[in-house]
Amino acid sequence: MAFDFITEFKKLCAQLQKEDVIVYLEQAKNMTDKDQELQDLIGKFNLTRYNLTTELTKSDKNEELVAKLDAELNDLYEQVMSNENMVAYNEAREEVDRLTKYIQAIITETVNGGDPMTVELPTESCSGSCSSCSGCH
Repeated sequence: MAFDFITEFKKLCAQLQKEDVIVYLEQAKNMTDKDQELQDLIGKFNLTRYNLTTELTKSDKNEELVAKLDAELNDLYEQVMSNENMVAYNEAREEVDRLTKYIQAIITETVNGGDPMTVELPTESCSGSCSSCSGCH
């Protein structure tokens, strides 16, 4: 019987991939992948982070260089995160994360013997971990 459930659940998950929020996330990801300016910024960010980490691990680290690399890293981070394609991707990712938390809440309520039909979208403060929760609202 469990196998039949798993098969049906997989079918539901395949349907989930067709939901607008999931489709939009995939489109946003493709846009970030195709945005050469963004990819160059990410590459510079990763190289600067590597150089900063390398400098920080030296016993005779150059504090001036560390400060310069840290400032450069922060500037690159701001540029990456303000890129319109990255903004769209992050917004889409947040929507998918909310959906995922909702699905997890439904599953948790179900396996705990509750009525899955009564589960509402968790509030923003919900971590998805019922062990540290005083109850759903």
